[in-house]
Amino acid sequence: MPAASNLTEYLSTLPADRRDAFNVLMSAVSAVPVPPSNNSFVFLAGQTEHPEFDDAESVFWKAVEQLQLRNAVSDGELPLVYWGFHSIDLLLRRRSNGILVTDRTVYLDDVGNSSAQFAIESIDPASIRVAGESLEVAGASIGLAQIAGMLEPTTAVDAAAYLSAVVAAVQVAGRSVSGHGSAPSSDEATQTVEQLVLASRMGSDFRLPARPKDAKALNKLSAKWNLPADEVLLVSLSSATFAGVYGIAITNKAVYSKDLMEPLFRTALEDVEGFVWEAETKMFRVSNDHAAPTHPAITDDNRDYAASLLHNLARAAAHE
Repeated sequence: MPAASNLTEYLSTLPADRRDAFNVLMSAVSAVPVPPSNNSFVFLAGQTEHPEFDDAESVFWKAVEQLQLRNAVSDGELPLVYWGFHSIDLLLRRRSNGILVTDRTVYLDDVGNSSAQFAIESIDPASIRVAGESLEVAGASIGLAQIAGMLEPTTAVDAAAYLSAVVAAVQVAGRSVSGHGSAPSSDEATQTVEQLVLASRMGSDFRLPARPKDAKALNKLSAKWNLPADEVLLVSLSSATFAGVYGIAITNKAVYSKDLMEPLFRTALEDVEGFVWEAETKMFRVSNDHAAPTHPAITDDNRDYAASLLHNLARAAAHE
């Protein structure tokens, strides 16, 4: 099936519940007033009348194609707001330079300099701020010096305040539509582990018992790791090599992890503190005495999203 060429076409491919979720989220986002100083930089999903540009719809969709998922929109993620401008890359191609907010993720791309993406629930709206000549989101930044001639005196600080308000609005509205497959959040305890995995961007990377091929791999993991017979293995992010099985697994009672040639670690679900990335050890801190290994499916670009998802899977497992 060819990729959608615009928002309307894309939304038409989604289930009714995702389209309903989009309407709820866009209602919340549209209620956030756009500062006049940012009229040239803000593009809303489905916006047909823009104060500055007649081609706002195509500008927005170009940003979705260039800033959002590397494999394009294919799993029901809902693009909502683009803040940015166009720049020319080293191959003289016109590129979307800026920040894209979806129901699950905040994508940032400063063309030729840096890019980042963060699970939207992991972002503190207060982390969106002006730092020198940059607009900063959770430590990643967009350089503003390149568009100095387009900026009014308050453009940068107004942009930070606007994007902060948008992220906060999406976080709140996203929780209200949690049953519609929106971003994993700590309030989604009513969703099962399987539902959270299938609604995520990493659904194909995790192993679930309901998939016959995955069930075989999970049985092997359970045997190799000698998991307790009275625990139900719900999901894993794992791989097998000649040296054994490594990765992370979650049962209805605990989080387990094992690196190659290393001992097995276990933390009861009620003692899981989170999945906090430790750059020094290149592992996720689950609890004080439990550090879990990373996995090839986790990259620099999706690490924050994966950590948030794993934490919410552990929370959901406690209810199964």
